[in-house]
Amino acid sequence: MSDAWFPEDSLTSDFTMVELVISAPAGRIRWNQVAATLATALKLDQASIEEKLPDGEFDLSSPAVSLSLLAINLTFGDRLSFSIAEEENGRTGLLVRCNADLWPTGSGLATDGMIKIHHDADWLRLDPARPLILCLHGLNGTYDSFDGLRQKLRSHGYATAAVEYDCERAIAVIAQGLSEVVGASLDSLPSRHALVLVGHSMGGLIGREWTNNPALNNQSIKGLVTLGSPHRGSAWATLPPLMQLFANGEFEFAQVSDLILHSPSSPALRDIAPGSAFLNALNARTPRLDVRYTSVVGIGSPFDAATVGKIQQTFRDLQHRDGFVRLIRPRIEPLLGGFDELVRGRGDGMVAAQSAAMCGTEDLVEVDLSHFALVRMPGDQRTTKKVSHPVWEVVLERVESCHQRLRLHESDVDR
Repeated sequence: MSDAWFPEDSLTSDFTMVELVISAPAGRIRWNQVAATLATALKLDQASIEEKLPDGEFDLSSPAVSLSLLAINLTFGDRLSFSIAEEENGRTGLLVRCNADLWPTGSGLATDGMIKIHHDADWLRLDPARPLILCLHGLNGTYDSFDGLRQKLRSHGYATAAVEYDCERAIAVIAQGLSEVVGASLDSLPSRHALVLVGHSMGGLIGREWTNNPALNNQSIKGLVTLGSPHRGSAWATLPPLMQLFANGEFEFAQVSDLILHSPSSPALRDIAPGSAFLNALNARTPRLDVRYTSVVGIGSPFDAATVGKIQQTFRDLQHRDGFVRLIRPRIEPLLGGFDELVRGRGDGMVAAQSAAMCGTEDLVEVDLSHFALVRMPGDQRTTKKVSHPVWEVVLERVESCHQRLRLHESDVDR
């Protein structure tokens, strides 16, 4: 069996996720205040947190800051996110959600490989008639974001695993690696196991490339569920989402232009940009008849109309800079239009609803959730024994549907 399989006694559920609101007197906050609050909540050293955040003070009412907060959300995926919230007293505050794994004490990916599988101890020993569930996180996401979903599936008798991979690689390269590692391991077993893939955001594109590319080892895949995946790209990928976007709290025009013109995107980000060569090839492939495809589409953008309007105006203002728009227009073209990613009812904050609908798939499920809430354990239920989540229910129903299809197929073979 491949060295990439790492046994686990049980699902990991001890990661720390905190959610808190930091008050902003007069609408302003200093970044060292954010670091101090997080250090106290996570019981970590404040200096180690300050290293990952900018310096200075920022104004929550600034459109540039709103844009910057969105950039950091994409940068850190489901490990760290910021949004503007209204407190009970009517004042504005900064809502922070953070996974303590952002400041890990141990090692991450093995240095000699880009893929690591975190799986149930009896992952390959449960009923071979039931499909195995493999979860794929999004750009800069974490494998343990699926802990709640995996526990849900586990309670219904399904073996589960989640993949940890190098987000800097091209999507096709990651999919090929998964095909080789997982495919070879399953092919070596005496009983054939079917796979159902569940991919969040970019993870859904990885799963789709793996499933539909005829050159890959994918015959075990019988189901694919994508959660907020940018099948037609995301406008955010046209801008490098780097920490420099909010150096000193607010970026200046010169900083923005230099960043857009000269900072390269990672291969994965280039793949997610609308109209990329990867997406064109992916969308040109015909879905397999023996696979059930499902798209879960988020339409609960966390941003109100006023914030969206300010951000859109920020990009429109760029067009009035002499000569500037002629240089960068190809990169900001998607942001100068409707920017549906941000509009409630038309996007989840990161991916437009139209893009999250998998090409050639009729099984579409809309949920009133934001991009990262599609996989996160509900914040108000983390301390209760019984946890529910609308997306988990959708995934469970599709997994059980695949199970029934497999049973019917086996019955036909036996006859």
